[in-house]
Order: sequence, then C-alpha cells, then structure tokens
Amino acid sequence: MCLLCAAVEAQDPEEWAQQAEQLIRQGDQPGALSALEKAADASPATAQSEDRIGFLYAVLQRQDDAITHFKKATSLDAGYAAAHYHLGMAYWIAKQQELALPELEQAAKAGPNVFDYEYRLGSAYLRAGDPSKAIPGLKQAVTLDASKFAAWYDLGTALKQTGDLPGAVDAYQHALALDASNNEARNDYAYVLIETRQPDRGIAESRTVLEHDPKNTSALMNIGYAYLKTGDFNGAERVYRQSLAIDPNSAAAHYDLGLALKMKDQIEAAQAEFKEAMRIDPTLAQAHYSLGITYWQTGDFEAAKKEMQAAIAAVPDYAEAHYTLGIVLKQTGNLDSAIPELKEAIRLDPSTPGPYNTLGQILRIKGDKQASEEMFATGARLKRENESMLANTLEQGMRGGEVMKPIAPAAQSTPEAPR
Repeated sequence: MCLLCAAVEAQDPEEWAQQAEQLIRQGDQPGALSALEKAADASPATAQSEDRIGFLYAVLQRQDDAITHFKKATSLDAGYAAAHYHLGMAYWIAKQQELALPELEQAAKAGPNVFDYEYRLGSAYLRAGDPSKAIPGLKQAVTLDASKFAAWYDLGTALKQTGDLPGAVDAYQHALALDASNNEARNDYAYVLIETRQPDRGIAESRTVLEHDPKNTSALMNIGYAYLKTGDFNGAERVYRQSLAIDPNSAAAHYDLGLALKMKDQIEAAQAEFKEAMRIDPTLAQAHYSLGITYWQTGDFEAAKKEMQAAIAAVPDYAEAHYTLGIVLKQTGNLDSAIPELKEAIRLDPSTPGPYNTLGQILRIKGDKQASEEMFATGARLKRENESMLANTLEQGMRGGEVMKPIAPAAQSTPEAPR
C-alpha cells in the first residue's frame, strides 16, 4: 500500500500517529508533522492516542506540542501512568522542574513497580538537589532491576549526600561491578571509602583510576584528601601540586594545598594558596574561613573578622564561621556583638560544645550567672558525648579550618527524551 493511499484511508488518531511514526523513521519530518496535525484533529481522542501523539512530537523535539498532548492524555485518564511519566519527562527537558516532579510522582504512584518510573523519579529528585526524596525511588529501582549501572550510581550519590556513607559504599560497589571502567563512579567510591576511615582502600581505588587516566585530577584530589585525613601533610602537598600542574585553575586544589601547608606551619605559603583559591572562586567560603583562621592564629583579629564575615556572606548558615567570628569579637572586647554570632552558631549546629562555652564565658562576664552555668553545663555534656568522635577528626573548631571535599564528578546529563 502506498503512503499516499494510506493517508487518504486513515481516519482515527491512532492511524495518523502510526503514519507519522513511519514518516519519522524515513526521515520525512515535514510529512510526519503533517500527519501529527491530522492525528490531533481526528477523533475519537483517547488517553493512549494523545500520549502517542505527544511522544512523537517529543521525538521531533517539539516539546511544547508534546506537552500539550501529554496534558490532554492525563486529563482524559488521570490514572494513565505512561502519560504522567512522559509529561514529567517533557517538563524536565524543558527545564520546568517544579512541574516535572509532581508528574513523575504521579507516574510512580499510578504505575507501581515499573523501573523507568521509579528510576526517573529518583534521578530527578537527585538532580533537583533533594537526595533524601531521591532515595526511595532509587532503592525501588535497583530492587526492580539490579542490572542498571545508572540506578546504582545515582543511589550511591544520593546516599553519600545524605550522610549514609556505608550505604553509599555498597551502592558504588554494585555500580562498579556493572561498569568497572567508569572513573566517576570509582572516584566517588574512593571518596566514601576515605570518609569511612578506609584511606588505604580509597587511595588504591584512586590509583586504579590514574592507571587508566594519569591526568584525572579528581583521583589526585581524593589521594590528597586521604593524606590530609591521615596526617601525611607532605604527601598531601606533593599530590596537590601534581594536580595543580594539570589544572592550575582549580580553586579546590589551591585550597587543600593551603590546608596542607598550614598544617606544616607554613602560614604565609598557606595564606597565598587560600587567596589564590578565592581569586579563582570568590564565593569559596571555606577559603575565607581558613584564611581567617590563620589571621586569628597570628593575632590579626581585624583581618580575621573580615574573612569570617566574608565566609558568612557567601554561606549564611556556616556555623563554624559564626562561632569563630564570635570568638574574635569576644577577644576584641565586642561582647554584645559576639553574643548573636555564638547563638547563631548554636542554632545552626547545636551539637558542638565550643559555642556554648564561649557564650557562657561572655554571660559570666556580663553577670548572668544562671545562664552562664547553663551554657557551661550544656557544653560539658556535649563534649563528653562527642569526645570519641572529636578525637578522630582531623581539624575541629579553632584547630585549623575544614578539609574541602574533592570536586564532585559532573552530574549525569539530563535524561533523554521520554520513551
């Protein structure tokens, strides 16, 4: 049967959609669009026919038309999971996350135990910056189909971001069992090994990456981070300089090199690295904080105050910076200004004893004995509770700033067109 004859005979939306699909496969986009217009005008329209028309428009990268028909499909049958899924994916591709997520949620609800629905929902929440909401869908996805690398990798990333590092280790192991050549997954796996106090294993995994990609700076950053965590500051300096020889514009590498130098008491050299990190990335709050720490330690309280304020301007909920600023203000006699900073540090991180003790000292000076004793008592309790954890931490409070985490691997590309 010729296409022209078939076109004459076609009457309902499904027949027109079928012809549009044939024309797409033949590379005849104008003909396919014409057939889809006829499909949209034909009757009777059903949720299935509208969903198929929308899908073909999506294939032709006509997202607005696709969305129109997916929406019509869901209006004809609110329980049609495929249409909600396709509509959610179309919104996602159109960068309308706030509209995409409810549709993907509805798809998973209306079509339970479908891998694509669960995985795409979890993946979307992860990329939208809400890993806690991503985890249920991703866990369900790997239960439904344990052979998908991307689902295990995303699950590992979500667990890492929510602090479930043992869970992340397990998920990354599954991912690497499916694709041992994926350097991004291996770098993430190495990082969580280091964070779970397995630095030797983390270093070994990073070196596996370097065997295949000697210029992989993420692997080098992991090794440097492991050296920092274990107190091998010479090793950390060596690796960070190696990373900077490959990528001299890495703010993270300059920052971590500054930490290594600071721990070696090379304060001026450390300050130069922190400043270079800030030049490359002016929003890098950790660099302002650590530079401020070095100023505090050398008695330049005014410079320390300015750097802590800059860190807070970049990251308002930076508890350590509020705490340190409170200490600096106390030491310079600005007690009234120190109090709100210390209270903010406590609000942001109520588990750290230091701010309670410093605030207790100020309240005692100001004559509020009862409030002062309450602060001291809380600080002493928290110190007892946290003592074992604090003993195993590289740097705490005023000891020298934070170790900046290695640069995370780039997020996976936006999910492909709905299918």
